[in-house]
Amino acid sequence: MRRWITGCNRYQARVVMILAAGCCVAGAFTRSVWDGVYTKEQAHRGQTVYGQECAKCHGENLAGGEAAPALTGAEFLSHWNGKTAGAIYDTLRKTMPTDDPGSLSTREYADLAAYLFSANDFPAGEKELERDAAALNEIRIEPKHQ
Repeated sequence: MRRWITGCNRYQARVVMILAAGCCVAGAFTRSVWDGVYTKEQAHRGQTVYGQECAKCHGENLAGGEAAPALTGAEFLSHWNGKTAGAIYDTLRKTMPTDDPGSLSTREYADLAAYLFSANDFPAGEKELERDAAALNEIRIEPKHQ
């Protein structure tokens, strides 16, 4: 691309660079939840944390409660479709548990996200779900493997 830009005037070169940057941003998702982005062990740890911290509001079976949304099924997927693992992690970290937001460790929040992925039948993999925002924002949530 650099070679092609050299033949352009400054305006044309700037437009090409802006368009190329836009393409990269639009295609920034390098993985999806279907790529095995957490481990079974991590999801199991997340299930334990869920039982201790989340079940009282979201229910033992993740079906939601009076003031808490369901964390599995169509309701969950319609809310999170097209968003990232980073968005889930960030929401958990900033808002949960409701009586003491941000009180869990970064590992526990990542484990909870892994448990939610497991409960929604996304496959486990060989690497744990990361705690780094940039890495998590590369993982797209989609209801069906594409």
